[in-house]
Order: sequence, then structure tokens, then C-alpha cells
Amino acid sequence: MSNQVLRIYDRLANRPAGKWLFSKLVCFKAPYFASIAPRMLRLEPGRGEATLRHRRRVSNHLGTVHAIALCNLAEFVGGLTTDASIPASMRWIPRG
Repeated sequence: MSNQVLRIYDRLANRPAGKWLFSKLVCFKAPYFASIAPRMLRLEPGRGEATLRHRRRVSNHLGTVHAIALCNLAEFVGGLTTDASIPASMRWIPRG
């Protein structure tokens, strides 16, 4: 299952709105990420890039992007990159 995320990304990435759709699918599976509406820009073993739009819902009282929104983005891209990077025979998230 480990490389399933990478296969889905590779299948969608070069299609119109494919990266947007991939990001929406991840947010559907893990709704917490939807609060920042991230966009995955690049995903490959060992490298992941994502972004979010600077808008009011992710801003603090100073008008900059809130630290927790940035932490959420880091968890989004870090988790997907880790999942895409480990061998299919291994798991990185314990269950049960």
C-alpha cells in the first residue's frame, strides 16, 4: 500500500487540474488538511513540494500566515513524501 499514494499522484499530476484533484482527495481522506486547502506541487520518493494560498483563513492578526497553518502544511507534505519514499514492504504509521 505504501506506494499507492505515489501511483495515484503520478496518474493525476499531468492531467488538467490533476494536482488540485489529488490534493482534494487527500483532504477528503484526512479532513483536517482541508482547513488550509493545500496544493501538492510535486511528489516523488525523497521529495515533496506543496503550497497554500495566503488568504484570511490561514492568516494571523499580523496579516502573515499563521504558524499552525504552516505546521499543517508541513505535516501534509511530509506525510505524503514519507509515504511515497518508503519501500512497499514497510509501514511508517502504526495501526491497531
